[in-house]
Amino acid sequence: MKKIISYAFMALCLLYTNKNIAQESTEATVDLDEVVISIPFGETEDASVIHVEKVTIDSNNPLMFQQISKSIEKLAGVSFMTTGPGIAKPVIRGLSGNRVVVYNMGVRMENQQWGDEHSMGLNGSGISSVEVIKGPMSVLYGSDAIGGVIYAVPENFLQGDGTKVDLSTAYNSNYQGTTTNVGVKGGSNELKYIVRGSMTDNGNFNTPDGEVENSFLEETDIKLALGYTAKSYQSNFRMSMTETKVGIPHGEEHHDEDHDDHEDGDDDEDGDDDDHDDHDEEHEEGVYLETEHTMFSWENVFTFSDSELNVTVGHSNNILREYGGHDEHDEDHDDHEDGDDDEDGDDDDHDDHDDHDEHEGAHMDVGLKTTSLDLKYTLPKLENLESVVGASFLSQENKNHGEEMLIPDAEKMDIGIFGMWNYQLDNMNIMIGSRFDNREIKVGGDEHEYFSFTNSLGLKTSMGSNSTVRLNLSSGYRAPNLAELFSDGAHHGSNQYEIGNSSLVEEQNTQFDVSYSHTNGSNLSVGVDVFYNDISDYIYLNPTGAVIDDLPVYHFDQTDSTIFGGSVHLSYDTNIDWLSFDTSLEYMNGETADGDYLPMIAPLTLNQDFTIDINDNIFELDLLYKSKQDNVSEFESSTDSYFTVNLSGSHKIDISDNSLNIFWSVDNLLDAEYMDHLSRLKNIGIHEMGRNISVGLNYNF
Repeated sequence: MKKIISYAFMALCLLYTNKNIAQESTEATVDLDEVVISIPFGETEDASVIHVEKVTIDSNNPLMFQQISKSIEKLAGVSFMTTGPGIAKPVIRGLSGNRVVVYNMGVRMENQQWGDEHSMGLNGSGISSVEVIKGPMSVLYGSDAIGGVIYAVPENFLQGDGTKVDLSTAYNSNYQGTTTNVGVKGGSNELKYIVRGSMTDNGNFNTPDGEVENSFLEETDIKLALGYTAKSYQSNFRMSMTETKVGIPHGEEHHDEDHDDHEDGDDDEDGDDDDHDDHDEEHEEGVYLETEHTMFSWENVFTFSDSELNVTVGHSNNILREYGGHDEHDEDHDDHEDGDDDEDGDDDDHDDHDDHDEHEGAHMDVGLKTTSLDLKYTLPKLENLESVVGASFLSQENKNHGEEMLIPDAEKMDIGIFGMWNYQLDNMNIMIGSRFDNREIKVGGDEHEYFSFTNSLGLKTSMGSNSTVRLNLSSGYRAPNLAELFSDGAHHGSNQYEIGNSSLVEEQNTQFDVSYSHTNGSNLSVGVDVFYNDISDYIYLNPTGAVIDDLPVYHFDQTDSTIFGGSVHLSYDTNIDWLSFDTSLEYMNGETADGDYLPMIAPLTLNQDFTIDINDNIFELDLLYKSKQDNVSEFESSTDSYFTVNLSGSHKIDISDNSLNIFWSVDNLLDAEYMDHLSRLKNIGIHEMGRNISVGLNYNF
């Protein structure tokens, strides 16, 4: 697989050097950025009853797509749980992991996202924008969408005839990393195509007090797309192949010596001989993950005289392998005989892994196949009433191939049916949605079944000509995942031994959301969001105090919880033509029914951006402040406040009929030494990345 992707990328580079295809399109690109794709009815961001925030990922800026999380986390209420710069998982209003649904190429991404040390898996190459829905949206997306939805919109096909080529590259000084992206677009009025490849090679990152070993990232991504448009039919076929290799850092002794306030780090140092005898071997081997993710989607839109049918078929194959961090005592786990059986029976049970022999060193080797079908029918409009009904089906198979098994082989089936109605009045829109879901999980001879009804009610009204109020009350549900139900083994990526709980029930939540926005002409925008999220049977990892294989034991448990908070946002174009700024302030609090704090809740955050635009020369100054977070759960370390400064610029140069864009940035300009509260490395005394100077360019022709 890796060789195929490498050869494909080389072919893209050859296409780039071929001058015969470098024809500039004669038609201007149609800007559809404001249209919301993640919810029905084809409304714009401003007109939607559901508050959807959209971030444009400028494919011309190599500094944007190399870390898509950096663009999304500027939205209030959105942050990322990280394990160094190579692993980032989205957190929406305090909920993460399987509580946030990620869509890419029109289908749901299933990439074993239950693991804390698994990244989101969303490569920024070939993505035009990202839409974010904060809060439960199970009525449209089924189980797991109780925290929110991240919907990646793929890049558009070229408008008109011709061919367009773009080349982007970026270099980062901190970890001596490079990212290169090549894309080719073309076709006729009816048939379009896109071919795009991206390669990233990042070394270990550096904090202000030194290099963090085993924190590298290597990634190769290939995307292909074919589009066909006729009078009453439109078809889009997209495919992506992504290979990633990422190191899992471990703490060094000198990190802990300087941080007496981080007790978990001190415990690691003081108790190293007793509790972490295997760490020395982990440092020598280096714990790292390899993932292969192949995904296909085929969207078909049938347009009738006054209605529309959308049929989307998706399939993905995700392979996760973990290497290193295992010592001889792993061989004594007689309860994991399936790994040996898989090896002996490879020819019979795993014909789809012809290269399995090349990965015999992987202690954990898990394959996840997912096939989905989504149907959506837009009914004829009746005066002021718009209606959409639909159904979704998902079939999934989880298989173990390695010598060690953390979660069992399993099969999963999802079925969902929904309807949504939008009623428009003179100055008011009312949206109602309802959905039924059923999930069935088969493990061995056991079957576990979960079902739920979810509903949503939203209202958007105008207060004068420039003010808008949105009220949304929505419910969501999440069935427990395989790890929460059945895990029983050492999770070396997170240094803990996890034990599942097969008696877990569905999580259910209800969120009340109020948002107010005001605009004054084209130069001022003010927004306020307030939410209250009530979660029943919240699933969490509970430390037991026991130790197995020198790792602390955690058991999955449930309790009722609440999360509430809000944000304020201000955008202003000053009287100075070239100066504008954005300000956002957000706060959240999460507690269990017993009054204990929930883990991994972001602290009070203030973000201030200044933008200077002088004749296509754009400079940005980004100031970020996060307060101290000492409202922490049991066994979670608190973090101090910190302040960072980021500086960036972009410059456009016209060369004949082509354009050259030069970009640069300096992240953590002051080389501040800090730990982010959502970093999984804080407990082992590793700081966030120090100063990083990035330079990049993009050439379109």
